[in-house]
Amino acid sequence: MKPILDLELLRTFVMVAQTGELKKAAEQVFRSQGAVSMQIKRLEELTGNQLLERSNRGIRLTEAGETLLGYSDQMLKLSHAALSALSNRDLIGQLCFGIPTDYAQDFLNFFMPVLAAELPNLDARIVCKRSRKLRKMVRNGSVDIAIVTEEKESDQELFLWSERLIWSAPVNGDLEQHIPLPVAMFEDDCIVKDICHADMKTADIEHRSVFSSPVLDNVATAVEQGFAVALLPESLLKTNRTRPVQSFQTSGHHEIRLNMICTEDLPVGTQQRVAECFKLAARNQQR
Repeated sequence: MKPILDLELLRTFVMVAQTGELKKAAEQVFRSQGAVSMQIKRLEELTGNQLLERSNRGIRLTEAGETLLGYSDQMLKLSHAALSALSNRDLIGQLCFGIPTDYAQDFLNFFMPVLAAELPNLDARIVCKRSRKLRKMVRNGSVDIAIVTEEKESDQELFLWSERLIWSAPVNGDLEQHIPLPVAMFEDDCIVKDICHADMKTADIEHRSVFSSPVLDNVATAVEQGFAVALLPESLLKTNRTRPVQSFQTSGHHEIRLNMICTEDLPVGTQQRVAECFKLAARNQQR
């Protein structure tokens, strides 16, 4: 009996061809990079052909890979059409979303309208917590899907968007020249707080905490009002009230990555539909 091509293997193969990288493909199919590599190896064994060529410039398809890509697209489209005809691609039921506290307003303003339009029969429940708390809630099943800040040990998470962290000071004044440096601190268990402390330690700057809050908006307001300098996400900065700190030397520029995680038993189709809504909302927000 001739072998049958697995659609999951083909879906991964197509994603590798589209992204040109195993890591990026892994993010899109909710698997580790090692698992994606094993799937490609399995597909090569099934077809009896080398499908990819790797070099310092990335990944490119072999002639056999190009041939398989054309058939893969057709087979995945047929599968998609069949499932759509049977289910009308509509998700029904309740899903609990976990949202980082500081992104709650963006979630309500940009994501919820997209969700209501794309998945009108989905009953959404929303919980706002810190990323590290949301990770625990996803693990214990009290939250189905969550947006979380990427950590060093993050694996098999879908990347959604990124944002720079910027040391900022009020437009007027020279607080960065003060000794000790007046700093507004984020007091919750969060990667922003970790980076802030690490920068202070690396730069060996004498400082004092003059304001602390578990809400980043409050920390931003402390900067805007001329009370302190602080490390803040770029989305919270108001150009007419804050400015980057020019003379404050730290360990370098920082970026936080926001990923989507979900419970292990959530169907892949549901993950993909919700991820599509997240990414559409992020694009709408950037316009």
